[in-house]
Amino acid sequence: THVPTDFVEAPSQMLQNWVWDKNVLDSFAADYREPSKKIPGDTIQKMKDAKLATAGVFYRRQFAFASLDLALHGPHPENAPYDCVAISNPILEKVFLPIDPSTTFVSYFGHLNGYDAGYYGYAWADAIAADMATVFESAPEGYFDQQAGMRLRNEIYAMGDSRDVNESIEKFLGRKQSVQPFLKKIGIGEASAPAAPSLESK
Repeated sequence: THVPTDFVEAPSQMLQNWVWDKNVLDSFAADYREPSKKIPGDTIQKMKDAKLATAGVFYRRQFAFASLDLALHGPHPENAPYDCVAISNPILEKVFLPIDPSTTFVSYFGHLNGYDAGYYGYAWADAIAADMATVFESAPEGYFDQQAGMRLRNEIYAMGDSRDVNESIEKFLGRKQSVQPFLKKIGIGEASAPAAPSLESK
């Protein structure tokens, strides 16, 4: 796990793709009383649909937590009062959902230590993992594809922090990174997703 904080969750997020694949599930998930009885494909699809139905709320929550994390770890006037609740509650209200003014969520937000200004890495890891999953989705044997699996092992897991993680990701993908697979995963079509502004234009 000795990699940049905004990549550290990506390898484990990538592995979660296996348990959403019917072929993988069929290899181990069965009724113990009748091993030939597998999880029906329509049940798996309904589970995926249910997950997608709450994706908007889930990521609004993630972005709210990431925003307050960055705000709390950002610049602050020296010796000025520092009211964590006053800083975080308006962010939660604006980015996530209306909250009771007496709420003190920040007082038990466990990721403020250890993930200092890095909570955004959870959502970014999802984007990286969705992109990496396309290698298996397009491979001849899907998530069982040995060649794709060895590429994942050699280019991502074995490399760790011995080279820039962005280079590792691109070597595994065989192309530049893209956010489009992640947008597709959460139900946002390519045409409806606004392009991010170029850093050079700022």
